[in-house]
Amino acid sequence: MSTRNLLVPHDFTKAGETALDYAINLAKTFEAEINLLHVTKDSKYNKKAETQFTKIIEKLDSKGIKINTIVRKGDIFETIGNVAKENHTSIVVMGTHGAKGMQKVFGSFAIKVIKSTHTPFIIVQDGHKQSTTKNIVFPVDISKESLQIEQVVSAIARKSKSNVHILSEKYTDTSYKIKSAVNLQILNKEFSEHNIEHVNETIKKISSEEILKYAKKNNCDLIGISYHSDSMFSQFDTIFQDIITNKSKIPALIINAKDVGNYFF
Repeated sequence: MSTRNLLVPHDFTKAGETALDYAINLAKTFEAEINLLHVTKDSKYNKKAETQFTKIIEKLDSKGIKINTIVRKGDIFETIGNVAKENHTSIVVMGTHGAKGMQKVFGSFAIKVIKSTHTPFIIVQDGHKQSTTKNIVFPVDISKESLQIEQVVSAIARKSKSNVHILSEKYTDTSYKIKSAVNLQILNKEFSEHNIEHVNETIKKISSEEILKYAKKNNCDLIGISYHSDSMFSQFDTIFQDIITNKSKIPALIINAKDVGNYFF
């Protein structure tokens, strides 16, 4: 498929509807098509799913965006990644349920899906209402993997004319300071060359609490972060779960840095 496209896994819940609404706005920005995907446990349910998709599309205000449907029997943890690869998907937009007491479950579920593919994900919580992206948070640690999402952040920032907030930690260790400075230099160079508005901010720690506090205070509407589970920070999975299920319902742009390879080195 040569046309730029977004993939939206849909389970016929409100979370799926929220993800589709978000994808429609994003598709308009990127002049992209949308591929709606439903994964069934048994092919006998495929016809019913196709009928449900027809009803969903009939009710939509798709703003002129072309929407294709895909119904596939399979395992959701493999099928989403496989379909994304087959269609050269630019971004997977996936909804999550924000049920009280179930945040960690849905957070870990989303991480498992993200880890199954190299395609970037935008995770949108059920009930999210924001239709535009104007301020993107980009937390960066001392690892080269944390830079991996830059190309996706840059693409969204250019198309949506967003301001990027680069967040880094104030380290005391000399070697950490040097590594952090190198990463920041790379990012600032990339954003400047692409005429992307950006600011550099220091927070106490690269933690979900500090990242979300900054995002909320500065009215940010997207958090872009690279997932690398072998990070030196043992709490990294928790950080991602917290960001994916944050109470402010700010969407999270996440890429599996380990699988996607290294853009910079």
